[in-house]
Amino acid sequence: MTGANEVLTAQEWLVGESGVWAGHPGGDWRRHCNYPFPVHGLCRAAESLLVGTGYGLWEAFPDPARRWVPLHDETLTEVVAVGRDATGAPVAAGSYGVAVSTADELGLPRWVSLTEDRSPDERFTNALCLAAPDLWLAGTEAGVLVSIDGGARWERTDLMGSPVRCIDRLADDWWAGTDDRGLWRSHDGHAWRRVDCPSPAVFSLAAAGDGLLVGGYDGIYRRDAHDVWERSGPRALIRCLVVDAGTWVAGADPGGVWYSQDEGRSWRRTGPFQRVSVICGPTGGGAA
Repeated sequence: MTGANEVLTAQEWLVGESGVWAGHPGGDWRRHCNYPFPVHGLCRAAESLLVGTGYGLWEAFPDPARRWVPLHDETLTEVVAVGRDATGAPVAAGSYGVAVSTADELGLPRWVSLTEDRSPDERFTNALCLAAPDLWLAGTEAGVLVSIDGGARWERTDLMGSPVRCIDRLADDWWAGTDDRGLWRSHDGHAWRRVDCPSPAVFSLAAAGDGLLVGGYDGIYRRDAHDVWERSGPRALIRCLVVDAGTWVAGADPGGVWYSQDEGRSWRRTGPFQRVSVICGPTGGGAA
């Protein structure tokens, strides 16, 4: 590992574990600033990084000389997923639902839950996808909720009754992974249909060329362009998957970070990591 006082660059990968780590698969890794919070969510932009942790929401900057800025208040505690809306404002999600903030008279953020009227399981949000300004999806302990007005109002979809661990927009469709009912697909975010998948539990998703990668309890499964599935990677619970410029990276919990540069034929472990929930590729790459 190299020193901890280097500026983040757009070419580096980011790993959320005990703090935010920067580096390259197969190369060196360093913790970005001395903040060892358990990191569950990352949202990268050119000017800063949103970091969702077990102790609230923070904004980190490329220059390590700048302190992390707390964006949470006393109501926003554990943040599981984080994103930015169409204006660039942060959106946080976790056990108390999907939340946004406004500034009070002192300029400090005050957070308001957008799903306060839902049941406890519908509030508990594991995954958040803000791929379109007017269409937000939340993967909750009760299923997928959808909003068509930027989070102001939420509706149940027909994917309900199972905890949803991941949601992503891949090509022209929405994809979701559940704890016990496998993989699902939707054209509009409202109507969902189940997709044949060898893993009954899907925790992560990523597009790989014409194929699809899913992470389950026992590793990674790849579906090719002919809908044929093949198992790949370490036999571990795969929390996150990112594909960028021919490099596949997987975060296992437990098991750390693994990468492949030959389309999944071989995998190597990288870095000092043990339990990984989120990875960001280089700027322009993906996050999971």
